[in-house]
Amino acid sequence: MLRVRLGLAAGLLGIVVALVLVLARPPLVLAGSNGVAPNFAITFTHGGETICQPGRTLPQGTEAIRVSLSPNIGPRVHLKVSSGSKVITEGERDPGWGVDETVIVSVKRVAHTAYNTRICTDIGPAVEGVQVNGERVKVGGGEAIWLRMEYLRPGRSSWLSLAPSIANRMGLAHAPAGAWVGYLAVAVMIAAAGFASRLVLRELG
Repeated sequence: MLRVRLGLAAGLLGIVVALVLVLARPPLVLAGSNGVAPNFAITFTHGGETICQPGRTLPQGTEAIRVSLSPNIGPRVHLKVSSGSKVITEGERDPGWGVDETVIVSVKRVAHTAYNTRICTDIGPAVEGVQVNGERVKVGGGEAIWLRMEYLRPGRSSWLSLAPSIANRMGLAHAPAGAWVGYLAVAVMIAAAGFASRLVLRELG
């Protein structure tokens, strides 16, 4: 029984520590884009191809790039950003991400603003068609597909400091309404965790 109590306590402590670490981090905010219009479903791809296009200015501090690809089961997506012959940053998103109009790919933090960049998006094999959102452009007498991309970097405020405003939004369009609705939801989850822990200890005891 002592081992059960210690194991349960360690698990709960791990959850609390992980939650604190997450809340201490700032959320990602929009720092810029490649200027491509997010036209919906201009084409579909089954992956196994690479799309290279101008990335324009890549802001300092960029840690992720949001790409306008929309599948049911996302394939592997690898990004490489270069300026001339120099690779500025790159990153990869593993396959299996869910249904969405965009995919966020984490990249190595950009130390300095980079200009006139070029981004190559390598899309791995897909089990079904992947919807591409962006623009059809004329390039060298032909036509090319350019993806809409947005550059993300950490904001100035942590998730914890944003808690009051998040609670206010959770309380909108409810009857009754108010920030207390958000805090009540948190209190209910904590109470449920405590009740479940007590039930486990009682059943095993």
